[in-house]
Amino acid sequence: MVVSVPGPRPEREGEAGVAQEPPAARLRVRNDGDDLLELVLEPYGSDHWLLPGETFVVWTIGSPGAERPWSGTTRGNEPFEVDHAPGSVTVHINGSLGYVTDTDGNEIECGRCRPAGTDTA
Repeated sequence: MVVSVPGPRPEREGEAGVAQEPPAARLRVRNDGDDLLELVLEPYGSDHWLLPGETFVVWTIGSPGAERPWSGTTRGNEPFEVDHAPGSVTVHINGSLGYVTDTDGNEIECGRCRPAGTDTA
């Protein structure tokens, strides 16, 4: 998995009317296995299922101009926390917004490729 900063981001007004871009971070998650891999995005609890060989990108947006833009963490430069279990990866976003896309930037909906009979409660 690789964490990197994306290209263009939305702008917001900062001090003295100067536009500031909110910090954004992304984390690539690739399924190198032979079976489906569940990606859970917290704090939302949304599940996104990767087929073998697929790569998804988890995005989070931080607070512009903040000393600690990633509010849910003990350190200021940790936009994500990751937990792994057999067949599942859970990504905790530490920004104010998070979502999952493919590598082309198309948003992946919750439940995509979810196996039939999977308990979502």
